[in-house]
Amino acid sequence: MKLPKERGEQRVTVGEAEQQSVLKVLIVDDHPMVREGLAGIFSRHGIHITGLAVNGQQALEMFASERPDIVLLDLRLPDQSGIEVLRKLRGIDPQARVVMLTSAQGEASIYQAIQAGASGYLLKGVEGAALAAHLRHVAAGGRALQPETAEKLANSVAERRLSDREIEVLNLISQGRSNKEAAQMLFVTEDTIKMHVKSILHKLKAQDRTQAVVIAIQRGLLAL
Repeated sequence: MKLPKERGEQRVTVGEAEQQSVLKVLIVDDHPMVREGLAGIFSRHGIHITGLAVNGQQALEMFASERPDIVLLDLRLPDQSGIEVLRKLRGIDPQARVVMLTSAQGEASIYQAIQAGASGYLLKGVEGAALAAHLRHVAAGGRALQPETAEKLANSVAERRLSDREIEVLNLISQGRSNKEAAQMLFVTEDTIKMHVKSILHKLKAQDRTQAVVIAIQRGLLAL
């Protein structure tokens, strides 16, 4: 299986030292077609696969026993999120190189992954040769970001970010809770909730609560 080439994909150039080294990669994805497709791509590019994990727990066990050079990790796994697995991998080895390979394009997901220590964030659809080159670049100490993900990361960092409490309030708003209900659930006053809502609207540049929820979902701040 060959992952389709993204429109506008930029080629990644690497030095001879990166190309000649034997790279060991652990693939973590719960979709058999993706795992098998990646295995086929890497076999053509001289990349050795240390294991194919289907969930987070299996990934942690394989990483601890095999110690691959890079973990290629999906963001959405059946037992836990890729971000959780990333943090645990970095807990086992603070120098672990982890590259996210996912279809999730939200600014928040990209920001959270890089903040948690990911060495790269790539979108499924990246052309096979470019993917192999990205991984060799990471193994040599670089980062793997496609132009579109790099732009979204820059936007996310530049924006004023919602606080954890504001995310909680926004989540309750998305569930249709009133200010009074949200205040009772979070054990604060209704005026405090109104203050948070005002701040949320300002930061997201939203006209009302409904628009704020839509924007937050689009940016990956809230799950569907």
